[in-house]
Amino acid sequence: MKTLIAFILGLIAAPIILAVLGIAGWLPSNSTAEPPKWEASVGMRALDASLEKRSNGLSNPIQANDEAALAAGKKIYGDNCAGCHGSAKGPSAWGAKGLYPRAPQFFEEGSDVSPPEAFAAIRDGVRYSGMGAWRGQLKDDEMWKVANFIASMQPKGGKKMDMD
Repeated sequence: MKTLIAFILGLIAAPIILAVLGIAGWLPSNSTAEPPKWEASVGMRALDASLEKRSNGLSNPIQANDEAALAAGKKIYGDNCAGCHGSAKGPSAWGAKGLYPRAPQFFEEGSDVSPPEAFAAIRDGVRYSGMGAWRGQLKDDEMWKVANFIASMQPKGGKKMDMD
């Protein structure tokens, strides 16, 4: 019984302690700090779940094997996304090190999102990150082309990696 009470108190106390430490300024807030593994893990799990929910019901109007659309998506990516997410020439120096959370470097890491998940992230952005919403900046078909391109990306070496 004592163990159960201690466990429940720990569940209550841990978030309160973290909040107090954050409010007191004892937790790092600079974007160049390396995030602790637990924070990165929780953040990625929350983002994955959110993108799955936000993309539910979206229907991709472009065929995955449409080479012209993939080429157009690559061009749009190069013009608008490579500054944060890197290019075939290499990772974005500030996107990989200066943003918090770090921007995925798709040419290096590959992608683990489906086209609808990528579209949802592009269209509506990602809260608490540097990823802004492109709705109103790009047309829907342009965002779908970029989404298909991103979803098709393989990491250097050509084999998709598990991003969890």
